[in-house]
Amino acid sequence: MDHAPPPPSPATVRVVVEDVCDLEERVSAAARRARECHRAVELVEPFVAECDHAARAELIRRMDTALATARRAAPGVEVRVGGAIELPRPRDPR
Repeated sequence: MDHAPPPPSPATVRVVVEDVCDLEERVSAAARRARECHRAVELVEPFVAECDHAARAELIRRMDTALATARRAAPGVEVRVGGAIELPRPRDPR
């Protein structure tokens, strides 16, 4: 008997937890959008080198803040943490 593949997990509304002044507004908007669309919100870490302990500590603080913000903005919405991604660097303005 063939088994059907498991249903795909619902798409997520992704937000990169980067060091920006409006991070809480971005996370709140993403969480509310996820709730309206019946999706999960995914908090994605920007890449930080493992040896950069100060930057990793700051990232952990930002992730904690983002998680609390998402839970507060849209109670009951599934919150996922995505793997680290490499953000594009700004182009050299030459």
